Amino acid sequence: MAYAAVLSLAQTLDQIFVENKNLTLNDLIHKVGEIQELLVKSSQNSSREVKSLEIKIRDMAYHAENVIEVWQIGLQKRSDSRIDEDVITEKDTAIKDLHEVITEMGTIKKKMEKIKGESGEQYLPAYWSYFPSRSAPGGQTNMVGFEKDLMQIKDGLYNVQKSTRQIIPIVGMGGIGKTTLAMNVYNDPVIADHFHICAWVTISQQYRITEILLSLLDEIGVLTDKIRKESDERLKELLYKSLKGRRYLIVMDDVWSTNAWNDVQMLFPDDNNGSRILFTTRLTHVADYATSTNHRHLMNFLTEEESWKLFCQKVFGKANFPPELVNIGKKISKNCQGLPLLIVVIARLLAEENKSLDYWKYVAVNLCSIIVGKNDRCSEILTFSYNNLPLHLRPCFLYMGVFPENYEIPVSRLVKLWVAEGFVYSDMDAEQHLMELIDRNLILVGQKGSVNGKIKTCRMHDILRELCVRIAHEDNFLYVKSRYLRFLPEESSFKRRLSIHDDASYSGSEENVTMQSMDLVRSFIYNGWDETQLHSYYYFGYRLLRLLDMVGVELSGFPEEILLLVNLRYIAIACHAMIPASISILWNLNTLIVEDSTGIASQLPIEIWNMPQLRHLIFSRVFLPAPPTSPFVLVNLRTLSALDSLDYDISNKTPYLEKLGIHYNSESSHSPNHFARLQNLETMKILFDSPAKSTFINIALPSSLKKITLERGRIDWEYMRIFGFLPNLEVLKLREYAFQGKEWILNEGEFLKLKFLLIWETDLERWIVDDTHFPRLEHLILRNCSNLVEIPYDIGEIPTLETIEIDYSSPSAVNSAKKILDDQQSLGNNGLQVFFHPTKARVYPLKFGIEQDESGHFYRRKTKLDEFKTKEKPGSSTEKSGSSIEKSGSSKEKSGRSSTEKSGSSKEKSGSSTEDLMLEKYRHLKQFR
Repeated sequence: MAYAAVLSLAQTLDQIFVENKNLTLNDLIHKVGEIQELLVKSSQNSSREVKSLEIKIRDMAYHAENVIEVWQIGLQKRSDSRIDEDVITEKDTAIKDLHEVITEMGTIKKKMEKIKGESGEQYLPAYWSYFPSRSAPGGQTNMVGFEKDLMQIKDGLYNVQKSTRQIIPIVGMGGIGKTTLAMNVYNDPVIADHFHICAWVTISQQYRITEILLSLLDEIGVLTDKIRKESDERLKELLYKSLKGRRYLIVMDDVWSTNAWNDVQMLFPDDNNGSRILFTTRLTHVADYATSTNHRHLMNFLTEEESWKLFCQKVFGKANFPPELVNIGKKISKNCQGLPLLIVVIARLLAEENKSLDYWKYVAVNLCSIIVGKNDRCSEILTFSYNNLPLHLRPCFLYMGVFPENYEIPVSRLVKLWVAEGFVYSDMDAEQHLMELIDRNLILVGQKGSVNGKIKTCRMHDILRELCVRIAHEDNFLYVKSRYLRFLPEESSFKRRLSIHDDASYSGSEENVTMQSMDLVRSFIYNGWDETQLHSYYYFGYRLLRLLDMVGVELSGFPEEILLLVNLRYIAIACHAMIPASISILWNLNTLIVEDSTGIASQLPIEIWNMPQLRHLIFSRVFLPAPPTSPFVLVNLRTLSALDSLDYDISNKTPYLEKLGIHYNSESSHSPNHFARLQNLETMKILFDSPAKSTFINIALPSSLKKITLERGRIDWEYMRIFGFLPNLEVLKLREYAFQGKEWILNEGEFLKLKFLLIWETDLERWIVDDTHFPRLEHLILRNCSNLVEIPYDIGEIPTLETIEIDYSSPSAVNSAKKILDDQQSLGNNGLQVFFHPTKARVYPLKFGIEQDESGHFYRRKTKLDEFKTKEKPGSSTEKSGSSIEKSGSSKEKSGRSSTEKSGSSKEKSGSSTEDLMLEKYRHLKQFR
């Protein structure tokens, strides 16, 4: 898309200008800024002429970026002392090419301004339906799964205790049933009898106030040919007078902006007679804006049972469901993920098509692609949400297509990717963009964090993800390779981003893919595990690559080929790494992530301190040498984890560090009191290699800390004061005997702001607390505290406490939790919730595909490729991926992968698989505990 291309070029120019101030790029920078503004202004015009010009802008922006980066890479590879004639010639050629871009952009800008001038401000996008006066839909439908919603809305309309005018917003993603719910309420005879006037108006994305007024007057029954000719002000007056003194119900369907509400809200009088305004919207902020109470009715997805019931009704009606289609039918309805519109559309398709089992199996696997490909009403409704997005959110939305179906996306990863792609300038901007997409019900919230409801993971409905992939492909924004999207070089040659999913298969012909066809790829994202034979040219063949994310491929070492990709901003790989000193040649690198399952510390070179663009250094474990006495300061560094001990002061080199993780060496003779100088540090994680000793007791910590995680320290509870008096601490997680001892007595004034406390595995027996301690505690989680006699009764008296979670490791502690809950409920405190969980051993970290179920069994994450392998090789002895690892035998031999062979880093694996080795490691950890 043009806006993303221009935005990326603008950031590249900013960076190049800083590095090469003698390069005359002012004209191009100015022209790019003008084009950006013009794209924003013309974003609502989807005419063919404008679209054609936007494609030209996109291609020109890509070309300019290529010219700049190719020239800079050539300059980077030369010796600093060799500024010869070739360099001057290359620079002159680059500047000439860029001046041609400036001229072409100027021409395009004039054409767009001419189009805008001719159409004025009244142009309407081709995709916007312009029917704000659409009359109310008639009749009622059987609302499968929404009976409770129906009752709640009706109760809100009837509520005689609230005589003032009430606004009731219904919020949810497109196709979830908002209009259907409003229609059933509106057409209820009892509702019609309750209100003197009922009127329905549908608000389009681009509306005209005149059409809204005429529609409402027509619904009320007062519209005449003479009134049609009146001015807007006269129409407003007539509408207000028609409603004055009468109890009315107004339904405003499909509201897209706060402006629409601002234009009409004063036309609805509040006569204290129980009048109601019901409106539907996909945008949470519009709902919150319209109602002062911020009370909105949020539509939820259907359950599997409800989806199946609706599916059966729509396919066969009252006829019996053929037995041979029941199982595959349930799979189809489940794959709709609770979205009513999708269920109805696919059911209608199956009702009209043949009823063969093979066809239904095909639909089950290709459901979303079939619907999006048909461009029917379902596709149209969902596309409205994308077309309504402001330009700055569109690349972020389309980028969600890089992730596979049903993928739980870590927000921290998503934020870093968006920043590296150049969609936003900072992590804070990225988080704000994410919240805007959530507000628009385009992205769903997954897991939330410890406090303040901060989102940890998110996901996307499969039908929206399919829409992302299709639009991104059409716009040359992203190419996704999966089992159903075959890799075609001629199609991918102009894509800037390539994502390969874990169900992708490979053929020998793909090895003939030329480097030229992939030369322009800027981002490579691989979402899969080692089972896929991933060829090295996919990730080392892109000379202009900016982003390399392939944690799923476990390499034998740090690939030196990466150092040839001098344009890299983001690297995420899995290996035991000895990072070479030449890493500093990656002058633009801002994120380096290295995951390693061996538990052995990787090694960073001292040259890492000479890379000022670094924002995030994240390793499973890494040795970082002390900084040199150089003038470089890593002012951008925000995350540093997990260091193999830290015996020296880094505060002068990392003044703005926010997150720090360390493996603390208890044998160290150094007192870790230098941490106190990290005045911007908010999150700290300390993993002890052995029980803490006296040197640790003298630790000094910065007052800025908000979150602390400690593991395996075996510190005496009396030294909890080190952390208890931190003035801003909100989250404390104690894992695997972080503290030990039979008794924990809190001191007055400790943990005044603590909101979240986790204690996982300890020998604590008596915990002495009263209601003055933890005055702001919201969540308490206790796991594997088998010796704990009871949860202090006064914990229940904390007014902010929302949840207690405990497992069954200590029956007496469980009984005390039940007593706290019963007593609080008897006092009228119905806000407290207590959850009881099965006892299970904890494995940390659960990475590289290993997960743990509620029963404590370990299993490897099941991928789509596993399913296809099972189908393609019936009766194979290969272990089923979903089975418990504790019951599994050895897996088949793995040897030299082609990906590592081509990169010169192949690793022979024989005997036990990686999965078996990891299992043994986890078993050993359990026995040790």
